This record gives sequence, C-alpha cells and structure tokens, in this order.
Amino acid sequence: MGASAVTRNFHIGLMGNLFSGKTTLMEALAKEPYRGELSALLGGADVYAFSERVAQGSLTDACLALFYRDRLANIFPTEIAFLHMRTMQQREIRHLMTRENSRGALIIEDRPFLDGPEVFVKRMIRSGEMPPAHAQLYQTILCQTLENERIRLPDLTVYLRSEPDQLEARRARRAAEGDAYAATIPVEYLREIHECYEEVVATWPRVLLRYREHAIVPPDSDILVLPAEIDMYEHPDYVHVAAATIREKVRRMISARMKVYE
Repeated sequence: MGASAVTRNFHIGLMGNLFSGKTTLMEALAKEPYRGELSALLGGADVYAFSERVAQGSLTDACLALFYRDRLANIFPTEIAFLHMRTMQQREIRHLMTRENSRGALIIEDRPFLDGPEVFVKRMIRSGEMPPAHAQLYQTILCQTLENERIRLPDLTVYLRSEPDQLEARRARRAAEGDAYAATIPVEYLREIHECYEEVVATWPRVLLRYREHAIVPPDSDILVLPAEIDMYEHPDYVHVAAATIREKVRRMISARMKVYE
C-alpha cells in the first residue's frame, strides 16, 4: 500500500462483549456528525460500516439454526461458517482500501476478524466444547485463510470494556423486553467471553506479533480501550464522548503517518 493509501485509508474495528454497545457505537459513527468528522481527517474519505452479516437463509444462518438445536454437535461447522462469512467481508474491505479512487476509505467494522478465533473459538476450546481435533483443524483452516486471503487487521481496534455483571443487567433487561436471543445467554458465558477479551488486550503486542506470521498487520496498529459502563443504548449522550475519543486517536495516528511520508 503506497504513501497516499496509508494516509487516506483507515480501518477501525470495534470489539467487545455482548451488550457492550458495539453496534450502537458503529451505527452512530456511520452517521452525521461523527461520519463527517472522521471523513475530514482523511481528506474527505468515503465512510463504510460493516457488521456481522447473518442474512436470513444464508449458510451462516442455517448453521446457527442447527447450533441452537444442538450446541455441542454443531460448534465446529458453525464457527467455520462464521469464518467464511468474515472472510467474505474482509474481501470487500480489502477492495475498498486498495482500489484506485480519488477519495480514501474509512472502514468502521463491528466485531473485527480477530474476535472469532481470539475470543469465541478460544472460549470454546478452553471450555472443552470444541474437542482438540476440531480445534487443530480450525487453526489450520484459519492460518490458510489468513495467508491465502491476505487478511489485513484494523489500523485501530477499539475495545469497549464492561464488567460482566453490568452486561448481565443489560441482557436481563433486553430479555424482559422480548429479545429471544438475550434470554438464552447465561451470565457465566458473558464472564468467559470477558476473560478472553481481557487477555487479548493485555497481550496485544504478542497477539499482533503472532498474526504477522500469516496476516497483514499495519506497523502502527494500535488498540484503544474505552470504558463502556454507561449503556450507550440508553444514554446516547455517551456516544459523543466515545466518538470524540476515537476521533482524536485517529487524528493522532494519521498525523504521525503523514510525518513519516513527508
């Protein structure tokens, strides 16, 4: 990627536990006024938002249906389906960030590629839900995918940190409001996912070093931890605080890149 692409394109990945506010934040950042503010940092770049795409009738949707009927029997095919879905999404992102265009591209992604293998699959392996043979096969397919598809990690990963007890309160509230998916999630699951996220954050430099063997990792790739104790779904004003923090971080990173290529 040339100097112009490095200073005109930027990829933000939003990660965090269930009910941490990722989707709420992503949707806000993709709209005005935050959309325009982020775009201006890249000289008027086009802004694209990506979320997990589990379209009705898709392969991932079919695997999820089987997963909900028999969780243990269908963990492996479901995670492979999600890996495939994320890979197709990364193809789109790669196209937007490498195409010839007079305007740059700013990508805002809800649950980036690393979330699958580093959090959800890791939890399944540790809990014993995914047997060792399946875990080894998953890792083999993952490494081949990273290399063959030239997966590129985000320039900035934003982690929305919330304690499991706070997330459980949000989950219970959503379940009481009729959210069928929220009603199926035990608090222990939220705690296990939280532990995996915290491990990723605590070992971030080592995680990036490990992925450099198989994927494209921006040399200045960084992580920003945002407190998410305040529910952005119920308190939209907090989105302004989060957006301003992200905007300033992106501004600093772009400024540093421009100095390198002066």
